[in-house]
Amino acid sequence: MVSSPVLPTLRTAAIRESVADLLRRALIDGKFRPGESLSEPALAAQLGVSRGPVREALLVLAQEGLVLHSQNRGFSVLTLTPADREQMVVVRLPIESLALQLAKAAATAEELAELDEIKRNLIDSILDPVQHARNDKQFHDRIWALSRNSWLELTLSRLMTPFFTFTMMFRERSGGLQLDLIDQQHQAYLDYLRGTTPMTAEECVALHLRLYKES
Repeated sequence: MVSSPVLPTLRTAAIRESVADLLRRALIDGKFRPGESLSEPALAAQLGVSRGPVREALLVLAQEGLVLHSQNRGFSVLTLTPADREQMVVVRLPIESLALQLAKAAATAEELAELDEIKRNLIDSILDPVQHARNDKQFHDRIWALSRNSWLELTLSRLMTPFFTFTMMFRERSGGLQLDLIDQQHQAYLDYLRGTTPMTAEECVALHLRLYKES
């Protein structure tokens, strides 16, 4: 028996990933509001594709924690509350501290120079909240990858993707971005990775989360 060609499956997968990326970016850009229903037919019409890839893409985003899926009500944008954020902070503090510790032991000079560049881009994009959020996530993504622990990296990515995606909502509520504080928070990570600060990994992450108080 001749097996079915695999090319149509690959095309479908490519369309699904493209649609998922477009929807992910739309969420970051604030095109959809928290709690908003996502119509598969409407999205398919806007993107010029069939409903199949749209549904598959939405299921991918549901697995990432960016949208909610109900058998009866379909898909809707995640509503991330301040209480959710506080619960995420409790989990983030110990596991990102561990990622910093592992990255410090493993990172090369070239990788640290790359982080310096990402941080410069982060600071330079302060007036563009959308790009700033992307650069912020890239900075932390890179540190998690430098831990050389794929399970830890996956855990942090799953936990923090919703926060970085909807971070603009929290910044609007907290009065926007503070350049000096953002610079200090990210520089603390770099100084720790280079061993040029007396702060511990946990203190660096606590500073980032605005939980750190000098003794």
